[in-house]
Parts: sequence; C-alpha cells; structure tokens
Amino acid sequence: MKKLIYLFFILVFADGFSQENYPFKQGEYLEYKIHYGPLVAGKAVLEVDFEEENYSFNAEGISTGVFNFFFKVRDYYSSVLTKNCLCPIYFKRDVNEGNYKKKEAVFFNYALNRAETTRDTLQLPQNTQDILSLFYYLRAQSQERIQVGESFPIQVYLDDSFIDSELIYMGKDTLNTDLGLIPSTKWIPQLEAGRVFENEYGMCIWVSDDKNKIPLRIETKVLVGSIRMDLLKYKNLKHKLNSL
Repeated sequence: MKKLIYLFFILVFADGFSQENYPFKQGEYLEYKIHYGPLVAGKAVLEVDFEEENYSFNAEGISTGVFNFFFKVRDYYSSVLTKNCLCPIYFKRDVNEGNYKKKEAVFFNYALNRAETTRDTLQLPQNTQDILSLFYYLRAQSQERIQVGESFPIQVYLDDSFIDSELIYMGKDTLNTDLGLIPSTKWIPQLEAGRVFENEYGMCIWVSDDKNKIPLRIETKVLVGSIRMDLLKYKNLKHKLNSL
C-alpha cells in the first residue's frame, strides 16, 4: 500500500506554470476504488482546501470490507504549500497498515535551506516536493512539449530522505472507466536507476488528457496478485472532465 500511495502522486513533469492556470480549485474532491485482484480492497480520497495564503492538500487511504479483518489500513497525509510557487512548507503523515505504524512530520525551512523532520535535519535540495504536494505540483505543469519515450527526473521527500526517480511518458490512450471513455495519457514510473516497474513488476498510470490532469487509473503487479486503483467519484473540478 505504501508504494502504491507513493506512486499515486507521481504523475507528469514538464516546465512552467502560473497560479491562474492551476488545474485545481478549493473543494476539489477525488475518490478512488482500490482493487486487490478481483476484490474491492479499499478506497482513497484526495481533497483541496485553502489555508490563508497557502494551499492545504489532504489525502486518506482506508481498507474496506473483508480486508479490514486481516489487513486494516488507515493512512492520512497532509501538505501545506505556498500559492505562488507550489513550494511545500509543512508535511505530515500518519500511517497505520496492519502491524506497521509510522508518524512523520517535516518543516521545509527555505531561509536556512534545510528540511527539519521529527528525527533529523537534512540539506534541502532544489525544487523539492513531498509525496502529496508532488501530485498537485506536477498537475500544474505543461504537457505540450512532452514526447513519447521521454523520461523526466523527480525528487521527493519521504522517510527522512530525498528519493530520486524518473517518469516515462508512454503516449496517449483512451481509457474505459466507470465514468465513461476518457482520453488519457499513459506513464511508467521508475523508482531506481535501471529498474523500471514493468512485466512482473510493472506499473502504469493513466492521467486525464484535459485541463484537469487528474489520475484515472493505476495498475501494478505485486509479488502476489495485482492492485488497481480507479477513479470512482469526483466533485468541484475546475474544468469539465473530458469524456467521450
């Protein structure tokens, strides 16, 4: 579940954005259904809010049904970003997955160029995002000049460290969803140099090919079975969702 939620926030990368063209607005609500093989295993929710001069993004992932009996999941994430550049200021998460539990918080101190966590102080790299802010930051980027097969570097804070990654653009697609046929773009994330999640370790991410640029589906194979996350509901999108 941790890898799935982390990769869920790695979507698209290019250059340039302005506050007026952010593809989200206050009150945006996205709800996803999580499948483990043929079974419905849980749901995930993403919400957008304002906090004075900043954005406040919140995410929740929970298990449902029979999965609560043998692997209960209650994950909560929160991130505060500046409106002018979508730079993270504060990030926290509270993870409860079966017997695994973890709480984490980090303050991004730009004046001193460091990330101050609950356990450590780290040098702050340029253009840093956390695993939740990254989702909205990348949605705000332009996709116009991306070519099929291009890969782009991504850096994200998690677990008292900064993770280097890449995202590979696989082209356009039309996705058959519960909400209809939706034009999309397809991506493959790479977590480590030389290791792309494909074949038995493959992962694909579909993003709406419109002004919203919301994730529509994630598919990944795990050691036992497969996991799929599908957009189930949405509210307060800034633009009408483009469907056929």
